Amino acid sequence: MDFKKNLPIVIIGLAILVLIPVAYYALKPPQAAQSGYTNQQPSSYSQQQLPRSSAGSPGGASTTAPQSSEPVSSKDPATLVPDGTTLDQYCEKYYSAWKNGDWQTAYDMQPLSKKKDGDVNSFADSRKSYGLTSYEIGKPQINGNVGIVVVKMDLGVNSTWAANWTFVKNDKGQWTVQGSTSGPSQ
Repeated sequence: MDFKKNLPIVIIGLAILVLIPVAYYALKPPQAAQSGYTNQQPSSYSQQQLPRSSAGSPGGASTTAPQSSEPVSSKDPATLVPDGTTLDQYCEKYYSAWKNGDWQTAYDMQPLSKKKDGDVNSFADSRKSYGLTSYEIGKPQINGNVGIVVVKMDLGVNSTWAANWTFVKNDKGQWTVQGSTSGPSQ
């Protein structure tokens, strides 16, 4: 076997083996597009984007609570729903604060996981760009220790979005704010 004759063939073969996976991933549609979402931001958003929903339906508005109904530990840090406040009242207070520019109140009501993304000033700056004109709070869907509230938001020229708020009771029976996801509404 003549090494000098076969070297170009080996190099070409290796190049093809490297380029096939690169081409596959470059041409593969993004995961978001496969689930019905696009990666495009509405035209008047600056560099901010509302988080996409992780709910099962395009538009982010699943009205059923997750299957697991186990309480969370009261030892884990969490944003608590005040005693005597229903889940829809909690969401109403959040969106009212947002619409009225009471950024500290709205920021404080977020799930802890959202607060790590920035301080109240960055929160305010991002929410101002969304263009919230009105909202509609849905009826809480409760399954054991898990509650879901769907909120429809009219973002004016930025279209209509739906947000899912997830609440889970802790082992002391207190509602905790566990998450909120949003996406374009269909």
